Amino acid sequence: MSSLPAASTLRLGLDGRNSSLAEGTGVATYARTLAEAVRTINIEPEWILAQAPCMAAREEPSRIGDFLRASRPVTRLLRAPGDGQDTAFFSRDVFRAAQLHFKLYRRPMVLSCDSPPHLMHWTYPLPLFLRGVPNLVTIHDLIPLKQPELTTIPGERMQRLLGAVVARAAAVVTVSETARGDIIARLGVPAERVANLYQAVDLPAALLQAAETSPRLCAPGSFICLGPVEPRKNIARLIAAHRASGVTTPLVIIGPDGPRGKDLVPEAAQNGLIRRVAFSPRAAVIRAIAEARALLYPSLAEGFGLPIAEAMALGTPVLTSQGGATEEIAGGAALLVDPLSTASIAAGIAAIDTDAALRARLREAGLRRAPLFSMAAYSARLERFYRGLA
Repeated sequence: MSSLPAASTLRLGLDGRNSSLAEGTGVATYARTLAEAVRTINIEPEWILAQAPCMAAREEPSRIGDFLRASRPVTRLLRAPGDGQDTAFFSRDVFRAAQLHFKLYRRPMVLSCDSPPHLMHWTYPLPLFLRGVPNLVTIHDLIPLKQPELTTIPGERMQRLLGAVVARAAAVVTVSETARGDIIARLGVPAERVANLYQAVDLPAALLQAAETSPRLCAPGSFICLGPVEPRKNIARLIAAHRASGVTTPLVIIGPDGPRGKDLVPEAAQNGLIRRVAFSPRAAVIRAIAEARALLYPSLAEGFGLPIAEAMALGTPVLTSQGGATEEIAGGAALLVDPLSTASIAAGIAAIDTDAALRARLREAGLRRAPLFSMAAYSARLERFYRGLA
């Protein structure tokens, strides 16, 4: 590996698959925030895309074309100008071809290009490997392996994919000490090859200003729950606990339908005290967090739990699950409940609703905890990590 002077620009490859996904997707938020962070520390993102930025919309997929692209021993990336801010490499439908390649050969698709970046960071486990440079991969969690009932991702295939990806990776990145411990224990990756860099809460001044005048998603002082509606978010138990608590403060569930999420908030549950907002612009969500009485987040499984960090940064009290990543990210700044006990969640809701002193303590503790997840702290962690590898 070549070394770089401390002040030189480091070129970092990033996969464009996740950055182009819907705004509410956790891995998409992670990829976009990572790119924003590295731009502030003299690191230049270079995207790998499934088509050139200037190309028209792709034609309909062809089975023959997919098979031919997937069968290549090495796929050549072409260089193209980016969107004016970043540069990019591309190969047509490279992400779909990589999935078929892995299905056929059970190994990552190898990519090559002229003048590659100094490092390649895959922001999600993808069956791809860029030849000639250190490859890094972010593994956000091992939920499909540990709790397969909470996800639609096939656990057996994910186990094979993770094994193939980490075998070629120079290092594995993750987002909490909880996830790092799981990766070391369950995937057998040496501890020195697994780096926890956490995540960042990206709240630029322009976003906060837009949030002040954004349309309200709910009345100020409501309870809110954020994230895609799916089994691991524990929505059904949260609704039951809110009812059992006897509080009159409304609960607003903000987020799109996730896997198996359509039936988790039945119409009967959406009465005067429980509302559902399926999708909203980022500024409106930030306003809802900032004006909420508390964030209720009794999730059953997380790799990180970004809404917890966002709420703390905005001075909003948090109720979340004891154990695992949620307790770790809260770091003593949240009211912890047993996520498997409706009674425990209900008691926590009642306490946080009626005890103003408790809310004040949680608010102050959250604001003290939040700087760990600031963009400045995150960028510093990234710079140390990347330059150490390059």
